[in-house]
Amino acid sequence: MPSLRHRMRRLTGRADAFAPEPGLEAIYRDLFRRELALLGEEDRFFPTGGAANYSLLYLILRIGAEYRPASVLDVGAGQSTLLWAMLQRRGLVGEVLTLENDAAWGARIGAQVTHPVMVTPLRPLYLGKRRTMTYDWAMARAGRRFDVVVCDGPRGTPQHSRCGILSMLGDLPPDFALVMDDVERDGEQDTVAAIHNRLQADGVDYAVGVVRAAKTQAIFAAGRFLPATFL
Repeated sequence: MPSLRHRMRRLTGRADAFAPEPGLEAIYRDLFRRELALLGEEDRFFPTGGAANYSLLYLILRIGAEYRPASVLDVGAGQSTLLWAMLQRRGLVGEVLTLENDAAWGARIGAQVTHPVMVTPLRPLYLGKRRTMTYDWAMARAGRRFDVVVCDGPRGTPQHSRCGILSMLGDLPPDFALVMDDVERDGEQDTVAAIHNRLQADGVDYAVGVVRAAKTQAIFAAGRFLPATFL
């Protein structure tokens, strides 16, 4: 079974396939603004600091506008939440649920959107022998099935960062897109590799792509979402 790093090296021809390319941020900003303008919207987003950068916002906008997902899980409240809310208001996406662990921040973002922002304090979870602090995924699922998941929370860790997202892999629909943010960091790369290994072990027919700008995103997709790996 090829490792994800080996696979990405083969696909991109680069040993540093997850390294960011800050010079591309301006290109994704222009693309994002162009796509917003086509929807009659202005760029009122603030992709600074730890917030979603322009390449992530661009991915969300393209996935929402072109693939029109029925159900979205937005992990980590922020600029991505506001963008999903705009897409939902435009009738381009169906159900949206945002997960957030900080009650004050969740209330602040929740006041700006109409979809639910579910505040779930982090709790310990064992994945094999690995212990991580993560959301209450059972509460998030609660009869729901998401065809798009964007993971940008909780706060990153040096190793196996945000690996609680593996809890969502057991009930993926045949058509799905899973976006992991911040994969220029070693901790997120551990989790991206674990997702790759789990999907291969489960026999899922999927593709993976990487988008690099000020930050790096990895996109796993299958079925009708598969072309999203080339956005």
